[in-house]
Amino acid sequence: MDFYMANEQLDAQILKIKQKIQLSMNGVTTDSMTNKGVIYKLNYGVELPVLREMAKSFTPSPDLAQRLWLIGWRETLILSVFLQPIEDFTAKQAIERIIAAPQKEIIDVLCLYLLSKTEFAPALCMDLLNNENENCRLGGFMLASRIYNQLSEWQIEQIIDKSVTYSETDNYQRYKSIGICLGRLCRTSKENANKITGIVKNFRQSKIPSQRAIADEVKQELDFLLNL
Repeated sequence: MDFYMANEQLDAQILKIKQKIQLSMNGVTTDSMTNKGVIYKLNYGVELPVLREMAKSFTPSPDLAQRLWLIGWRETLILSVFLQPIEDFTAKQAIERIIAAPQKEIIDVLCLYLLSKTEFAPALCMDLLNNENENCRLGGFMLASRIYNQLSEWQIEQIIDKSVTYSETDNYQRYKSIGICLGRLCRTSKENANKITGIVKNFRQSKIPSQRAIADEVKQELDFLLNL
């Protein structure tokens, strides 16, 4: 009986969330994302601040977060991140969700609002970068950008090496994320900044477009740091 009641309450919450999402629909954003090739199972174009505010109306719960994730709408995927209790989330679940994420936006939300707050974030970062799945590699660089100040020197060295290894690519999202990651790692120490500067100096001369793009991204970060 308790199990049935729990499901009944969960169903009511899910229905309420779906109604809130539909009432908050932003057709202009939906059309813009679709035109850019950002495709979801269903997308109501609800802005992130609206979803964050919406999440405050519900108590975080592993069961609710899991149900929202399985629905697969853009908005339910994002809300599942906001409503997932950190203490009940595992590294295994993190990898599963990153692999299943249909768009970079969802990986970014996962990294920023959930994964970066876990105790296992640095170790997860390395596991992701060592995974052959493209979403995992992307998530590894994105997570490293969020937790650069939590990484050990050995981890930073490994991430820099992975950045070079994966720098030759036609995947815009990957080389953009590598560039941002290397830029953030420049903040960790003068020695790391010098090492990365040497790498991107070579990239700047490269015939490979993705490496030149990475060099440009890092240069923007270094220019920003110089002006602080």
